[in-house]
Amino acid sequence: MGNADLGQQLKFKYRVPRPKVLSVVRARQSLPSGERSGIPPQGHRPGGAERAKSEKDASVPPVGSAPQPSPAAILLAVLVTVFALLDGSPARADLFDSLDAYPPRWHLDTSDCDARVIDHKNLAGGGVDGGGCESLTFQAGVGSESILIYPIEPVRAFNDLVANVSIMSARKGARVGFRVRFPFVRDPQTRRPVAAIIYGATYEHPGKFQSLGIGNVERELRIKIAKLRSVHGSDANVKNPYIDAIAINAYSGPGTTTLRIDQVSVRGMIPVGDHGRVEMVPPSRETETVDAPGEIGSLQAPRLLQMRRPAAQPERSGKNVVASAFPQDNVIRILEHRGEPLDWVRSLGFDAVLLSRPPTADLLRDAIQSQLLVYAPPPVAPDPTISALLDPVMAWYLGGGVALDNSRVSQTDQTVRRLRLFPETWQRPIVIAPVERWAGYASVADAIVSDAALRSRGLLAAEQTLLYQDRRARIGSGTEVAVAIESSPPKKLAEMNRSISAAIGAPPGGNFRWHSMFTQVVQSLEQSPRAIVFRSHESLVSGSVFAHQRSMALSYVNRFVAMMGPWIASSRPAAPYRIRGAAYRCGRLDADGDQFLLVTSDQSVRDQVLAGDGRAVEILLPPEMVHRTAWRLTNFSAQRIDIAPTPTGARIEIVSPDVAEVIVISADSSLGARLDQSARRFAARAASDRWQLCVDQVRQIRQDWDHAVSSGATEAIMPVDLLTAARRTLDDAEAVFRAGDAEATLRLSRRADAWSVRSSLQLSQALLSGTLPSFSPRHVSSPPIDEGRPTLQTAWQPLMGDEGWSENLIATGGLDQPDVLSSGGWTFGQRKLVRAQSDARWMSRGFFSGQGAIALSAAATAGESLGGGYEGTIAILSSPTVRIQPNQAVRVDAMIRTIGFGAPHQGILVYDNLGGQEMGILVRGATDWTPIRLYRQSTGETEVRVMFEVIGDGEAVVDEVGIRVWDPAPLPALPLRSITP
Repeated sequence: MGNADLGQQLKFKYRVPRPKVLSVVRARQSLPSGERSGIPPQGHRPGGAERAKSEKDASVPPVGSAPQPSPAAILLAVLVTVFALLDGSPARADLFDSLDAYPPRWHLDTSDCDARVIDHKNLAGGGVDGGGCESLTFQAGVGSESILIYPIEPVRAFNDLVANVSIMSARKGARVGFRVRFPFVRDPQTRRPVAAIIYGATYEHPGKFQSLGIGNVERELRIKIAKLRSVHGSDANVKNPYIDAIAINAYSGPGTTTLRIDQVSVRGMIPVGDHGRVEMVPPSRETETVDAPGEIGSLQAPRLLQMRRPAAQPERSGKNVVASAFPQDNVIRILEHRGEPLDWVRSLGFDAVLLSRPPTADLLRDAIQSQLLVYAPPPVAPDPTISALLDPVMAWYLGGGVALDNSRVSQTDQTVRRLRLFPETWQRPIVIAPVERWAGYASVADAIVSDAALRSRGLLAAEQTLLYQDRRARIGSGTEVAVAIESSPPKKLAEMNRSISAAIGAPPGGNFRWHSMFTQVVQSLEQSPRAIVFRSHESLVSGSVFAHQRSMALSYVNRFVAMMGPWIASSRPAAPYRIRGAAYRCGRLDADGDQFLLVTSDQSVRDQVLAGDGRAVEILLPPEMVHRTAWRLTNFSAQRIDIAPTPTGARIEIVSPDVAEVIVISADSSLGARLDQSARRFAARAASDRWQLCVDQVRQIRQDWDHAVSSGATEAIMPVDLLTAARRTLDDAEAVFRAGDAEATLRLSRRADAWSVRSSLQLSQALLSGTLPSFSPRHVSSPPIDEGRPTLQTAWQPLMGDEGWSENLIATGGLDQPDVLSSGGWTFGQRKLVRAQSDARWMSRGFFSGQGAIALSAAATAGESLGGGYEGTIAILSSPTVRIQPNQAVRVDAMIRTIGFGAPHQGILVYDNLGGQEMGILVRGATDWTPIRLYRQSTGETEVRVMFEVIGDGEAVVDEVGIRVWDPAPLPALPLRSITP
């Protein structure tokens, strides 16, 4: 066999494919044992950078003289050479990224030339070896810097850290470098750690790829430290600098510049704050790089190995400065973290995560790399080993896992005082999430998180706004406010449906009802909050259908908020405008004379919201608005719309509005261009999310209707016309989506979305009203319907009738005995509040049936309303407990009548201990006897009780309370006889 044939076989057999996704090798290797004096070797640039070398001209270095090798040695050398030539990945790289997979990783960080990215994407070809790469095009004016950043986990800055990036451009002059952060030196304005760029090689060969390197950073780092002290003083604490990004100064002159970037590799990475790894440290020093103010410690890589020890915190002087809890130039989006990868969270448009426990070193490193802020509960005591990683921590959060009510104000005050005594490095604003006593908690906090009412409570948009305004007035103007909104179904509801599905073998299916979340977010923007916190009970990467749909919905909502976030952050609430036509509300924000109109649908049944769907909405404006300009931002573009004069003023008409619309009115006609530029940044991703959500929704609703009709669960007629029109519209949307027209995609998707949501609501009502004609859909809670799983409800449909249920298991459920509150097992609990009084009494008149009922009442004693929600909860009536079997279907019935409860989020909340308050039904405005029914499925509970919670000022009468279990009679035996004697 010839040498050529041998080479071809080896190439075919041992070819290692080029990796197509980001590959990070976490296993650390021992550092080189060669000379590490810190002096750059000959042939390196003065700045410590590796010599730039074109990849097209790369060659194998010559082999020196050696003794005559044996045949085995020759074969081994051939194999090693072949592997080296065929393997395109850098040797011993701790991180290698081929940049050929979505999403793009580089981003524009800072510039002094008013740089603006106009195109950024991943290319399928055109890379170093013909594979994929990342392409970025930007426009720049006159200046000297346009910094592109590739975030990495924070690593120590020393000579053996080396990075390489391959770039190609039509212009020369781009430079590669490292971004170094000094965690204990903060910018007085941004309160972020000061950063500096250490540069390496320069791009010098326009038109072809060139591998630019950066390494040997210690010399340049010393120069940066000296400059830093000249600015911030000789006593500036420059200890523990770390590198958190690879940087490219892409500026090569004014005009348009396009860069292709490929093959990012880093080797010699030693993470900051990693206790479990072996690290090179000097024999007589800790890991600090500065020993005392004014004295620079050794930055060289030492020769000895030992386990890292915690470093003692230096003494700090000066007054602690507490910055804002939220960035000032935008409305930030915060996700309650449930273990999702932080880079995935960032890709969904979130700016921060809210943790349930104090941050760890691993999470902080990931947060730095993914450019996410962190809100977390504070530790019991500061941990010096992670002090250098605290940059992402924006604020300490109090309120997770426990209700901060009237009884915990003093305890919280003591906790805040303890946190104020933390070292300066650990000083952060304090964010508190109370459930009442807003003024008391605001006096000790830097920011307050106000939780919105559950969407299943059925509050109108005007009532939501009144709740926000009342809390804001109690909190005061000196405290920042964020709004928290549920982004997932209640945890017990999801567990209950999984139990039902497992018990009867029904398919999963279902659609996440994101439209009500969307409208609630837009309604919350009426109060110009500093941040929006999305509560979450389940991980977005759990793999379920709902998790996938939630991810796309949150991505769409985040983009919608982000496109107008800078304007909302600087605006103030204003009085709403009147609406004529469809049931909508028009909130208003004033941004220095520019009017932002937030139009949201009020057509809802619990958490199901309808869009306009052919109807028109007229917004009535004052006369001075006639000569102004209006734009509609719903399609992620600034679409000009007319302001028509009327005899009494002016009006704007919108035909077939979405569930949430944004309209901007301004006297400045140039505002439209800025709005359009901001919106189009997010249009492509928003169009993709909305179109995919609608496609999944239409397909699932069609399947749900087919299943319900074919199984006989409902006699309603399937809305074939609506579903067919929705499907055809989505087909048209797919064509324009693939053509890159995001605006047309969004317009068609919204139209199909409105028809599919209406079809979904019709199916939910058909499944309930067919067997429960005397019940309003608002007063029936069935877990499959509550979560949006009609197919599961179809399989569970036999339970909707009266047959198969046991007798009432509450012996005193009729409430017919005068002593039922004393000896009947019923209990009445009251909150100890000076501002309210409550009462429960048996009454022998005005009952529904039998001989009596129980009347519950609550009233304020201080002359003002008791409020709604948690702070308005005054008393609770509990039934006797009933023991049931695990995995048992349960039905709860009650008759309710109410008087009063006129304020928002007031009424009588009916719930049970299986579903909890989150699955309860809020009854209000029921002047006549109203039947209430709750269907439940036990998972592990063995006892059930019913609760009636009095919220606010009013009176409620309760009668005929029942708990029943599903206990159908066995099927009769078939009349079969043996065919054999």
